[in-house]
Amino acid sequence: MINTYAKIENGIVTNTILCEDSQISTLNGDYVKETESTNVPVFGFPYNLEKQKFESPQPYPSWTLNADTLIWESPDGPKPDGFYIWNEETLKWETLS
Repeated sequence: MINTYAKIENGIVTNTILCEDSQISTLNGDYVKETESTNVPVFGFPYNLEKQKFESPQPYPSWTLNADTLIWESPDGPKPDGFYIWNEETLKWETLS
């Protein structure tokens, strides 16, 4: 099966590749497989070895990083179901019309 792997150098994602699980051991370097529990790897951002999770860019200045999940959270809570966009001026989710 083909999966996404991130190459980690000094705690930073330096590359992402698609690779067969059986082939990853043939590559030089340290690679971490992307899974539901690791978050999505982003080039240039940290991999937290202790939590075994990828960190991602802060989407908006008002959002805070959850120290346990390493996922950014809005001050207005999770995005509601449907078509919503974040408004940084009002710090609220707004419906798209």
